[in-house]
Amino acid sequence: MIEVEIRGRLTEEIYERLKAQLSSKGESRGKSTREMYLLRDYPGYDKDPTAREVDLRLRNTDGFCEIMLKYKADSGNHGRREVSLALSENTLDHAKEIVKAMGCKHGLKMLREREEFVVEGVEWVLINCPPKGIKFYEAELTAETESEIPAVRSKLIDQARDLGAEPILTDEAMRAFLYMLDEQVNEDVKL
Repeated sequence: MIEVEIRGRLTEEIYERLKAQLSSKGESRGKSTREMYLLRDYPGYDKDPTAREVDLRLRNTDGFCEIMLKYKADSGNHGRREVSLALSENTLDHAKEIVKAMGCKHGLKMLREREEFVVEGVEWVLINCPPKGIKFYEAELTAETESEIPAVRSKLIDQARDLGAEPILTDEAMRAFLYMLDEQVNEDVKL
């Protein structure tokens, strides 16, 4: 399976309006808090998120801990394959020790408050980034093959626009958005 995802920044007003629309048109999947570490120091890491071929992360979503590997699935940079390795512990303490021993000594810590919905098969996540309250959405759908990615992405963009949630569509705009999060809410840490 290939994950196809779009994102868009939200004002407080658009966030609340979109939340109401998703609640009325779809199914709520609940709320969660996610602590995540984007690892660095591994072969293939690139600071530029649009150039990075592979993401390696530690994630703790309300006590469900995992190691995530995401890698590009197409040359257009619109689809990624994911591999998740669930951990038996409910903290990332031991996982951090293991990745440090493997050479990953630094990471980017991200804390996200999430509300999840499904509308017409599309997974929507409304995200708040404490402590500054920066808000954005992610809309995701899967493709079976690389050739399906453009049609799946088009469906996501159309649904987002129908809901009044303008997506970030260019690599330059996505890079600027992610760098803004890095500067304002994410934290460089030693593991």
